[in-house]
Amino acid sequence: MFKKTTLARLALIEVATFWGMSWVGFRALNDMGMSAMGAGVACCVASAVFALALAWGSINKMAWRKWSWVLLGLMMGGAALSNLGFTWGMVHGEVMRVMLLFYLMPVWSGLMAHFILKEPTNWAGWLGIALGLLGAGYMLYNPALGAPYPASAAEWSGLAAGFGSAVLNVCVKETAGMAENVRAFLQILGAVLLGLVWLPFEVGSALPRADSAGAALLVVLFMGAALLMTNRLYQFGVSNLTMHQAVVIFPFELVVGALSSWLLKGEVLNMQTWVGGGLILGASMVSSWWGVTDDAERV
Repeated sequence: MFKKTTLARLALIEVATFWGMSWVGFRALNDMGMSAMGAGVACCVASAVFALALAWGSINKMAWRKWSWVLLGLMMGGAALSNLGFTWGMVHGEVMRVMLLFYLMPVWSGLMAHFILKEPTNWAGWLGIALGLLGAGYMLYNPALGAPYPASAAEWSGLAAGFGSAVLNVCVKETAGMAENVRAFLQILGAVLLGLVWLPFEVGSALPRADSAGAALLVVLFMGAALLMTNRLYQFGVSNLTMHQAVVIFPFELVVGALSSWLLKGEVLNMQTWVGGGLILGASMVSSWWGVTDDAERV
């Protein structure tokens, strides 16, 4: 028997793990000849098809119409910017720097939680956010590059993706009564629509090379299915935790990204990265064990 909040934290750890490793799949598609946005749109189209198959009954009943078009548009836009901005940045930029700029997201989420959702928190919740931001800032700071601000289009893309993710977090909380399959479909559809607008401005082919078409299709189908599963787990996690509890778990992705880039790309982790990663993990522990208490039912 586990509390819903415990399962929600585990779900968000899976979400962080997926996005921390997702660069491997997207860069593989890029190596097969697909542009960053072509790879992102292809995976989102596959995921949207899977999501539509699961959500068709609920969509047909028009139950989603009880939410305002503004809220639905913000949710779709936030999901699109979060997904595609992160994907584009990870293909074109340095893995860890793009991730770190994405993880200014707790700042935006914390502000939205305070001013929009009116969520209460205690000293531990704020301490968790502070530790997470301190860890991310420490890992990001490079004396040779100056203050931790975006230095390229890819890094601006990562920063924008973090803001989109914060908007999405709020919208998921505000649509708590919506069927999860429908919400997943709408979020992925938003990414498809934004990607189709973005594609004409992208350099490179949206399709793989002929000699890699079969392998690319398998990667796209796998990434599409994993994206949908991760989306569902994300919804469950965010819906059953306060915003303050959720945002300090997401940066676990930084640790996954650092380890995967080290193991798969040979990028050496220095002491600064280890210390920053330790602070981020400490933030998750503080929030999980001493943060806002709730009496969610056991499942």
